[in-house]
Amino acid sequence: MNFNQIFKQLIKVSIAFIFTLIVIGSLTSLSNSIFVDKILEDLSANSINKINQVKSELADLKKSLDFNKKRIPHTVVGRKELLEEILQQERIIDSFAYVDSPEKAREHLEKINKDLQNIEAVLSHSVIGRDKLVKKINQQKSDIDAFKNMIVLSSSIQNLDLNEDISLSEPANIAIEEKKVIIQAPKLSFEEELALASIEVGAKLSKKCTACHSLNSAGGNRVGPSLWNIVEAPKAKVDGFSYSASLSSIGGTWTVQDLNLWLKSPKKYAPGNSMSFAGLRKIKDRANMIAFLNSISDEPLPNNGLK
Repeated sequence: MNFNQIFKQLIKVSIAFIFTLIVIGSLTSLSNSIFVDKILEDLSANSINKINQVKSELADLKKSLDFNKKRIPHTVVGRKELLEEILQQERIIDSFAYVDSPEKAREHLEKINKDLQNIEAVLSHSVIGRDKLVKKINQQKSDIDAFKNMIVLSSSIQNLDLNEDISLSEPANIAIEEKKVIIQAPKLSFEEELALASIEVGAKLSKKCTACHSLNSAGGNRVGPSLWNIVEAPKAKVDGFSYSASLSSIGGTWTVQDLNLWLKSPKKYAPGNSMSFAGLRKIKDRANMIAFLNSISDEPLPNNGLK
């Protein structure tokens, strides 16, 4: 075999080798592309599942909130805890308002777009941990796409171009009719207020009494009688104190119901008595005061004196 034949053979082999590399490279590129698409597809599916889960849990939470609100008028014991639970439920629902509110949905979309831009900015200046940032960016993009495609919004928000650069655009003018429902707390009876009463709040209110009454076991009488052990004590019977005839003639004991009427208006409860105190107008204040009076005792009664 002469030199020319050897040279031609080498050229053929080289061309075949180069062609093989090109084919392998193309297949590898195609395989990588399919692999990346599969990852992004999985991420998107995961994002869609997250949004659907939020919507499902939010619907359940709203049902629970409606049920709790219906319980309020009929709840005495545990009312404070129930009100706190309702407040917490309302806060959670408000934090996911973008599910139902077009305006909140746009704000949420702006936020997750800005989050994506911040992550991409970090990636552009990072050397270490780039793989994690790329994965996070892909997840954020999938979250954004899933949000655009899956969340149920009103017709107003659906007409928006959700592919626009939200972070650079001016807020769209969306006509939204807001209906504010004001839920008024039901008025509680004296017994209900007393069941929820605060000794600490009552202690603050008792400062009105200290000019005339002592509030401790060793205080003795002043302008008025000592109020220690006053709940369920006989009326007008504190040793060493001279009572008016109008109060002495009433008889009985200082039940929480009697104290409620006395604290509301001493003059109406016992006309002609020497008490100068005008009274406490609010039921809640009287309940808190009685809870405190019950606490300043050798043996405070359970349930603030309610029977």
